[in-house]
Amino acid sequence: MEIIPGTDAIPADIGETVVTIGMFDGVHKGHQKIIHIAHEKARECGIRCVVFTFDRHPLEVLKPGAQPKLLSSPAQKMRLLEELDVDMVLMAHFDRNFSSMTAVWFVEDMLAGRLKAREVVLGENFNFGRGREGNVDNLTEIGLKHGIEVDGVPLLKYSGEVVSSTLIRILIEDGRVEAANERLGWDYLVEGVVVKGHERGRGLGFPTANIEVHDNRCIPAPGVYSGEAHLEHKTLLAVTYIGDIPTFVPGGEGRQRIEVHIPGWEEELYGHFLGVSFKKRLRGEEVFPDAEALKKQIEADVRDALQHTEP
Repeated sequence: MEIIPGTDAIPADIGETVVTIGMFDGVHKGHQKIIHIAHEKARECGIRCVVFTFDRHPLEVLKPGAQPKLLSSPAQKMRLLEELDVDMVLMAHFDRNFSSMTAVWFVEDMLAGRLKAREVVLGENFNFGRGREGNVDNLTEIGLKHGIEVDGVPLLKYSGEVVSSTLIRILIEDGRVEAANERLGWDYLVEGVVVKGHERGRGLGFPTANIEVHDNRCIPAPGVYSGEAHLEHKTLLAVTYIGDIPTFVPGGEGRQRIEVHIPGWEEELYGHFLGVSFKKRLRGEEVFPDAEALKKQIEADVRDALQHTEP
């Protein structure tokens, strides 16, 4: 998969393409459906499939502070797109200049001009251009003048609801990771660097890796989760706690910790980049009367987690 780092880097000899456009946060099953259609159309024509996406959520520029927490980091998004056998990913830099581009200009300059699009595949609710003035209907009209066919794909539904990044964020932040994973098509995962903690888990006999995750990521609700730890080329069974340690700090610290226990793991992890996936929420945040009561609950959590993560 070739990554194009910005619109100015689009190669002049790119040749005709099939293009799909969107933020594609989380690359969920609805996104996968659209990308699969674009990929198949490109194969039928013997040309390349280009995923046109952005390096940040548009609201980060248009309404700073109103942007949603992200389901995937840029690196995760690239990995997920690569798994879909995409030929090229155009990672456009979204800024004020980009946001001021009219729908007509976007089609004529970007799609017809630089990307030489023969066909564009989009979700039926897609909007683009300055003030979201463009949609599938007027893209079809403008594209017709430039020989571009437009395919508006019906939105995917699951259990009667449209699969969307917004809904998946709600599910994750509510702790319903199983329902979120069903719509994502992959186990939700966050990544970060392992930092030093207070080593309270080690004192209880359950050492944890405390990971520092970028604050723009969507984090599951406080509680204990079964899942996996992803370290370099290793995938290990894990139980993860998210919360602000109210048992040790009455009222909590005011910030969420992500602590990952990997049963049987004894090597030092400080400074390593670690990913943790979430398969099932085992329980919510609880306050225990003392460390011994917490230790007994952790023992039960680990047993429960291993039951839900073993093949």
